[in-house]
Amino acid sequence: MDTGVPISSTPVADGKDARRIHALVLGLCILLIYAWGASRTIYVGDSGELVAAVHTLGIPHPSGYPLYVLLGKLWTVLVPVGSIAFRMSLFSAFCAAAAVACFYLVGRRLRLAAVPALFSSLLLAFSPSFWSQANIQRVYSLNALLLVMALYLALAWYRSRQPRALIAAFFVAALGACNHTYMGVFAIALGVFALITEPGLLRKPRTLIASGAAFLLGLSPYLYLPLRSRTNPRLDWGNPETIRGTLDVILRRDAWERAWLESPADLLTAAGDLLLRIGTELFWLGAVLAVVGIMWARAKKWPLLLLLLAVLGNYLAMALHGSRSDLFIWYRYYIPTFVIFALLAGLGLELVHERISSKLAAAALLLPLTMLVVGYPQFDRSDYRIADDFSRTLLSTLPPGAHLSATDDNILFVLIYLQLVEGVRPDIDLILQGVGEADLPPLRFDPDADPLYFTHHPNWEIPELEIIGTGLAFQIRRRGSGVPEPIIPKAELDGETDPSVPKDYLTRNLIGHFHYMQGVTFERLDWSRAEAAFAKARQSAPDNDVLFYNLGLIYRRNGLSDRSLASFERSEAINPRHIASRSRVRAADRIGELEAEVERLSRLEAELAQAEPIRDLEPDSVEFHKAMAASLFSRGEPLAARGHTLKALETRSVATPE
Repeated sequence: MDTGVPISSTPVADGKDARRIHALVLGLCILLIYAWGASRTIYVGDSGELVAAVHTLGIPHPSGYPLYVLLGKLWTVLVPVGSIAFRMSLFSAFCAAAAVACFYLVGRRLRLAAVPALFSSLLLAFSPSFWSQANIQRVYSLNALLLVMALYLALAWYRSRQPRALIAAFFVAALGACNHTYMGVFAIALGVFALITEPGLLRKPRTLIASGAAFLLGLSPYLYLPLRSRTNPRLDWGNPETIRGTLDVILRRDAWERAWLESPADLLTAAGDLLLRIGTELFWLGAVLAVVGIMWARAKKWPLLLLLLAVLGNYLAMALHGSRSDLFIWYRYYIPTFVIFALLAGLGLELVHERISSKLAAAALLLPLTMLVVGYPQFDRSDYRIADDFSRTLLSTLPPGAHLSATDDNILFVLIYLQLVEGVRPDIDLILQGVGEADLPPLRFDPDADPLYFTHHPNWEIPELEIIGTGLAFQIRRRGSGVPEPIIPKAELDGETDPSVPKDYLTRNLIGHFHYMQGVTFERLDWSRAEAAFAKARQSAPDNDVLFYNLGLIYRRNGLSDRSLASFERSEAINPRHIASRSRVRAADRIGELEAEVERLSRLEAELAQAEPIRDLEPDSVEFHKAMAASLFSRGEPLAARGHTLKALETRSVATPE
């Protein structure tokens, strides 16, 4: 039975077959765009680990993503094109294009005319967050496809009240939960919506039981986790062999402690940021049309409740469990919300189409076409090689048989891919710290016979050993064995200065870390080169709070208190709540320690600047800093004296460039 959704005054009944052909053509065109700009090499972030899990049938980080792993494995076998990384980029492109095609059918099922349905589909296809995931190796395109499929089935049930459509919707939602846990939240929203719009369901036990059974059946891919874990794969995050271990992985309990939310007021902050982001995703005109669509949804008897519940579920899931990056940087987590608002924007354009002018509505198609032109350079990853180049460069600096502990996912995951999938440097013992393993304790070993390296400083304090930066890693050496020769194989990463290569937040952080490690390597050997590298790091990753925190520590260690304070203040401004590690205090605490010290040294330096033999020297000259260093050392301020010595070296380097 129909529930009263009226037929649009504009003819839209062009036949199901015609609509499907239109959707197919649309999907193929979008697929071509996505595939043309697909990343040929491994991307930064989670991509390396996910693709390695696909290739080796392993278990990636929580929630384990079993559906992505299994479908991805099948795809790489059936589509033997290029590297495994490229194949999985094409998998994302296929899923995203299929989602757009299905999304068009959703709009048509909701009685949108062809133009508004096409508008909303293209609006979604070229929205920044959706497009950003459509040609790299991530789970979000598959999640979008399953969400749109579930929406289509839910709407089919809403109009017909056929139990099989509702049962199928719950099955697809559960299947989607095996790829991304949000779809479990959507299933809850669907259940609430179904019971509110048809209370009589409570008197239909067969439908309820069948829906529950379909949901449980859809969750069956999660059985992959304990079954595969018992075979001890190389990637076995969380070791989910037991029921408790499996639930911990599925529910992502390891991430709960990183939640950004601290008070109810934070809910409003996160909500406000999300609303502003909708404007960015839909280019504001689309956002305005979405608001119009919300107001007009009731008149058109749209299932607005389901759409708003889906948005609310997405928001609450992120607000309650998301980190700062999840909420305010990586808007890919909000793609379900953008899907809904793109659909509502189509409804807003339907009002223009019906009540104002069909030609004006058609002209609105210029918006997504503009988004295509503007966005393509930003999301063309066809020449992206930065993550691959960084990792290969890092591995090339290590001696045969070295042990390497990588604690940063942004670095570790690409290394996992290169070693497990492409077989790069199999002699390196890659310690999967945190990947199903306990934290690595300080080891007792012979550093000469058993070389050990870290991608990040381990903060060990062992009397007989010291930690020294050598190239792109920290080496554990016997204390007193001398400073190793710097290993700097190249000045910059492939494509880092190329404006045609897009650089997202994680890529900028990787480039920043590259130059930061160059600076750490030269810190004890050539300060002017070290500071030049640190300057590149700051420029490359201006929004990385950890980088500025670490720079603050380096500057303080070298007596540059003013720079140290500025670095900590920058770290605090970027992320006030960040704790760099368990063993470190917050940037705010460092600032409190330094403010009094900097003020005291400033007064002392001002006093010395007016005394002989400094008074007549040109400020900030080499001679000035040398004189200040000598005076400060005589006053019992060796660290401040070293700071001026380093400034003298910098000044000389600037005055006489190589």
